[in-house]
Amino acid sequence: MDNPRIGEAALARLLDGWCTDARESLHRQLAAALTALISSGELPPGTLLPSERALASTLAVSRGTLVTAYTTLRSLGLLDSRQGSGTRVRGVSQPRLPGSATRLNPLSGTADSSVADLSSAALPGQDWVADVVGAVSPDDLRRWVRGHGYHPAGLPALRAAIARHCTEDGLVSEPDQVLVTSGSQQALQLIATAMLAPGDEVLVEDPTNWGALDAFRDRGARLRTIPLRDDGLDADVLVRLLRSRRPRLLYLAPAVHNPVGVNLRPAVAKVIAAAVAETGTALVEDLSSVDTLFAGPPPPSMASFAPDAAVLSIGSLSKLFWGGLRVGWIRSTVDFVKQLVTYRSSADMGSSVPSQLAALRLLEYVPRARRTRAGQLRAGYEWTSELLTTHLPDWTWVEPDGGASLWVRLPEGNALAVAEAARRGGVLVTPGSVFSATDGQLDRVRLSFAAGPDTVLEGVQRLATVWRGRRRLR
Repeated sequence: MDNPRIGEAALARLLDGWCTDARESLHRQLAAALTALISSGELPPGTLLPSERALASTLAVSRGTLVTAYTTLRSLGLLDSRQGSGTRVRGVSQPRLPGSATRLNPLSGTADSSVADLSSAALPGQDWVADVVGAVSPDDLRRWVRGHGYHPAGLPALRAAIARHCTEDGLVSEPDQVLVTSGSQQALQLIATAMLAPGDEVLVEDPTNWGALDAFRDRGARLRTIPLRDDGLDADVLVRLLRSRRPRLLYLAPAVHNPVGVNLRPAVAKVIAAAVAETGTALVEDLSSVDTLFAGPPPPSMASFAPDAAVLSIGSLSKLFWGGLRVGWIRSTVDFVKQLVTYRSSADMGSSVPSQLAALRLLEYVPRARRTRAGQLRAGYEWTSELLTTHLPDWTWVEPDGGASLWVRLPEGNALAVAEAARRGGVLVTPGSVFSATDGQLDRVRLSFAAGPDTVLEGVQRLATVWRGRRRLR
C-alpha cells in the first residue's frame, strides 16, 4: 500500500490554533505542534508532508520558519527528507481515530476575550428560552421517571408535536415518520452509519456543511462533488450524475445553505426530487438552518415534491432556540424510521427525556422565535455588510437568504494563509477549504456575525489591518 500523503489544506486544519504564544518563536511553536500530531498518530509514520514552500504559504509564515521547524523535527528523528522524495514522518505513533486527519472542531475557537471570534456561526440562545425550559415541572417529569427512561425513537408526545410542526411548514407528516435525535449532527451520523458502507458513493455540494463531510468520511464513503455557483446549484449536472453514477446518497442543504446562506429555488428542487425518485438514490435534505431565514415562510421541503421517494429530512431546534437543548429529528418514511431506530438503539438508547419535555413546550413558541431570530439575523447581516463595504471594499460576498455568516470571496490570495495571518492579528475566520470535500474554495472565507455587533466591528477592523499589511508585502 502506498504511504499516505497529506495536503497543505488538510494539515493546516490539523494545526488549527498552533500559533498562540507571542513570546515564543514561530518555528518553535510550529515544531511543537507537528510533534504533537506525530506523537498522537494524527500524522502516522510514512506520511508525506507538504513542501516547505507550499505549507509556508498556507500558514502565512516565511519559508525559513518552515525550514527551521522541519530541521528541528529531523534532528529529533521524527522526519526524514530525501532529495526528490520529499519529507516523510518517521516517528512512532499511537493509534488514531479514523478520519481524524480531516476533522475540524468548529467550537474550539478561543476563550481569550482579546480575540475577535468570527469563525463560529453558533447562535446564543434567546433569553426567554430559559423561562420556558424552567417551566418543566417535577410533575411533568415524574411520570417518565417511573419508567426506564429509554425511548430510542423519542417521546411519543414530542414525535407527534414535531410531525405537526412539519405539517404546518408544508410537509404532511405522521408521528411514526419522526425520529428524535440529539441534534442535527447526530442525525447525520446516524444516517451515515445506517446507510453507508466503505466505498459507497455520496454526492455533496461544494462547498457544503463540514459536519456532513465528517459523517460521510467516517464511514469510508467516496465523495463526489457538485459545484455550487453563486447563482445556485446546477440541476442539469446533478441530474446527469444521479442517472450515470446512481450514488448511495445525495446530501443537500436546500434551505439557508451552510456555508453560503442561500435557498434552493423551488423549480430546481422539483427537478432534483423527480430525479431522486426516478433513480432510487436516497436524498438527505438538511433543514437544520431553515429557522434562520431573514424573512418569509420556510421554502417547501424537497420531500413534499417526492412523497414516495427515499428522502430523509433533518431538522433541529438548536438555531431557533438554543444549541444546548440538543434536540433534532429525522423525518422520513415509516420504514426508514424503523430501520434508523434499530441503529439508534445500539448507540445511546435515546435522547435526554428532560430536554425532550422542554422541546415539547418550546415548539409552541416557533412563530415568536422565528420573528425574533429573523430580526436579529437581518440586523447582523446589514451591520456586517456595512462594515465590510467600509473597511474591505474589494471583498465580495453572496447575498444570503438567512443564517449568521457571510460567504466571502477574496480578491486575491489563499484563504488558508489569510485565516492564519488573521489569527495572529487577533481575529478568527474560517477558510473556505473547511467546507470542501476536495480542499478547494481557497478564494473564500466564512465570516460569522453570530458573536454580536461589537465583536464584528472589532473583527472586521482587525481583518482590514491584516489585509492591508499583506498587500504591502506583495
